[in-house]
Amino acid sequence: MIEIRREHYLSRLHRFLDAPVITAVVGLRRVGKSVLLRQFAESLREHRQVVYVDMESLEFDHVRSARDLFDLVDATTRRDRERVVIVDEVQQIHEWERAVASLNSQDHTQVVISGSNARMLASELATHIAGRYVTMQVFPLTLREFEELHRQRAGDTPAGSELFRRYLRIGGLPGLLHTDLSDIVIEQMLTDIVSTILIRDVVRRHRIRDVALFEAITQFAVDSVGSLVSAKRIADFIRNQGRSTAVDTVLNYLAHLDDAFLLNEVRRFDLRGRRLLQVNHKYYLGDVGLRNGIIGFREGDVGGMLENLVYLELRRRGYEVWVGWAGSREIDFVAQSRAGRQYIQVAYLLETRATIERELSAFRVITDSYPRTLLTLDPHQPADFEGVRHQSIIDFLRGSPLGGER
Repeated sequence: MIEIRREHYLSRLHRFLDAPVITAVVGLRRVGKSVLLRQFAESLREHRQVVYVDMESLEFDHVRSARDLFDLVDATTRRDRERVVIVDEVQQIHEWERAVASLNSQDHTQVVISGSNARMLASELATHIAGRYVTMQVFPLTLREFEELHRQRAGDTPAGSELFRRYLRIGGLPGLLHTDLSDIVIEQMLTDIVSTILIRDVVRRHRIRDVALFEAITQFAVDSVGSLVSAKRIADFIRNQGRSTAVDTVLNYLAHLDDAFLLNEVRRFDLRGRRLLQVNHKYYLGDVGLRNGIIGFREGDVGGMLENLVYLELRRRGYEVWVGWAGSREIDFVAQSRAGRQYIQVAYLLETRATIERELSAFRVITDSYPRTLLTLDPHQPADFEGVRHQSIIDFLRGSPLGGER
């Protein structure tokens, strides 16, 4: 099987081993957490005892409870030697948090777990292991990683622009590159992944009874990627379709989708009042390819998909991200990190002076001096504008730093 080593994540996992904390690896289903943990386990075996439990494998079907997990570790390792316990999809073990807390309290023992539901892991860890865990989120493949995995496919080396179009269409879930990449296979796989997330991670976990209503709300949010959305607007839309739902129900369903990493809520930040606004957020997919599995791919929606890719790359680089707001002006992304702040606008092409003026006008409401970047797909990048750096989206997605990044 073709695969790549995602050294950024592997190096972080190794660094966490030096601290007496539990490492929780989280992220969307099929994003590559299992391969990452298996590679991590293999890198440790020469110097440490390793117990690797894959709860998706029948090999570990007997591990059903906290006691089962604890006994397995004790039966296969010695307590007086360094050992690492790695449990993939830990939420499938009943009362897993008890076993994890107990193992973590022992000398010479480090614990690494993974899961596909952010709130479940966070709530259980905070209750039983408060202050003794760190979280690492795994994101879909970067454009560079997507390209690298593509190179390993015999006879399949598309040109740069074609590679990017394929990335934009199918997304960065690694397993898709193990197929023939035909439209019918990709669409079926994406549909199946979405169904797994919705049914296993949301509907069953939260015991949602009106599945049709939940699916309608999901489709509306996915169809609105890159646009401001309010729970009231979604509830009004549902009512116009002849159904009834409460705003609180919409909010709950959107929160469930966020917990399962299918959607990411991005709140608005008032640049003048310097506060987060409570209504009208944006939602971006955990992977752009999932849109194809929910509502299908539409060329006319490329603007929202480009924003989605930029959002994921900013998060991958460690930024906290908001939508900037000043009066009636919107900045696509306000990205904050320890190193400072970045303002980013995303545009498809700067074909006319009016388009350039529209994008630059949003930056003029900003009164501070933090770096400002305009990301576009223009094949030839013209000079910077009015102190705003003009940069290729493709270069940024392949790892080029933003203006002001070190």
